[in-house]
Amino acid sequence: MASFVFPVCWIFIAFLLVLDSRRRRSVSAATWIPTILLLVLFSRTPTGWLVSGQDAGTAYTGGNLLDQLFFAAMIAASLFITLSRGVKWGKLFSINRALVVFYAYFLLSIAWSFSPADSLIRVIKDFGCTVIAVSAVLSEKDPVEAVRAVYVRCACILIPLSAALVRFSPLGKGYSKDGTVTFGGACQTKNEFGELLLISILFLVWDHMEMRIAAGANSPLRGMTWDRVVLILTGLWLLNLSQSRTSLVALVIALALVVRSGWFDSKSVSRFALVAALFYPVIALTSQTVLAPVLAMLGRDATFTGRANIWQHITFSTVNPLIGAGFWNFWGGPGGKAIEAAMQTGIPNAHDGYLDIYLDGGLIGVFLLVVVLVTCGKRLIRQIPRDRYSRFKYAFLITAIIHNVTESSFARPSGMWFTIVLALINFPGLSEKIRANGEGSRNGKRSYLSRQVVRGELATSPAAHQTARIA
Repeated sequence: MASFVFPVCWIFIAFLLVLDSRRRRSVSAATWIPTILLLVLFSRTPTGWLVSGQDAGTAYTGGNLLDQLFFAAMIAASLFITLSRGVKWGKLFSINRALVVFYAYFLLSIAWSFSPADSLIRVIKDFGCTVIAVSAVLSEKDPVEAVRAVYVRCACILIPLSAALVRFSPLGKGYSKDGTVTFGGACQTKNEFGELLLISILFLVWDHMEMRIAAGANSPLRGMTWDRVVLILTGLWLLNLSQSRTSLVALVIALALVVRSGWFDSKSVSRFALVAALFYPVIALTSQTVLAPVLAMLGRDATFTGRANIWQHITFSTVNPLIGAGFWNFWGGPGGKAIEAAMQTGIPNAHDGYLDIYLDGGLIGVFLLVVVLVTCGKRLIRQIPRDRYSRFKYAFLITAIIHNVTESSFARPSGMWFTIVLALINFPGLSEKIRANGEGSRNGKRSYLSRQVVRGELATSPAAHQTARIA
């Protein structure tokens, strides 16, 4: 059966990609570089695909020559794209000082790392796979369209492929310690699978909203194409199958923030949501019983499915509380091995993004992370009235802050961190490009129709031109 299903699956994927390419003629072929990189960050490294049953931790970090060559090639290609387009790196760094200081601090952490060379490689890799690759996307002539293209094309590939793997291949399944079957689809673990589906569904919905607004449709579902319906419904089915409650809750929160209107769309509500999201990690880590009723509704206990057992081993005496153990150096060092021995199990991370940043960089690292999140959140709140892209980035930022309470994706090579950096980064000239391409809050329909007429993509009938003039 599999010999028939997978060829059909790849033909279907190719058909979806052709459809999407025809809809986005303004997006250059160069966007396939960050798209391929994101496909790997979302799913498995090249070695993870080639070697069945490879250890998840090795595949995740790309700790072999083939994976290192792949990431080096993607970073080099992305850097070449940005340089050929004249990206002003000095200006980019100056308007993203908080993010630059965050990375500079972890670059400095190699001085006290257990393995300095390892920390150095990881910092360079993380910066290249996020900031440089994201800049390659945002340097497009129509950056918002390019962003949507990258994520929708990843969804076109990974959602159908995951469905086929879950149903017809052992590669899409795993087993927990008690023998229960878990589903990872194209990813290594069910939690990574949940992250993939969370982001894919969110971007598919956003892409539909932008297309609907451009077409002037009033009904929320009007203009929904059949392929979007198939991908979203398949994604929801897989999300339920993954049993990733964190990603499910995060998706609901993100969609609510994207589609909100009226009083709920005010700056006051946006500020409250940012403050509440930033306080949530503190409550979750210090007063888990407060969240017990909510967790019970989700079918989880107050230990966050055992995560609290790991958190209890992380204190001010676990590492140097001020500077931590160095970037990505705790779990492979003496401190991490001591916790694994005490719990008698292997632990790849703290299952909490804030605790992993604490282990990497101490309280200074956590402080710098909070500064980055607050600075970005305040900027996006100011920009929301001016363009819809900022609204979407703000919604994802709040979602990421909450998501990292039970998952670890801050400064970790993954599709989630790539998307977080996309939301965090303030790219030079982006606002001007958004206005020029008509993707602001008020003039989207008019500019879109005008561009379509100029490109010759609207029907040449008098009725079509009359519609463009009226808009």
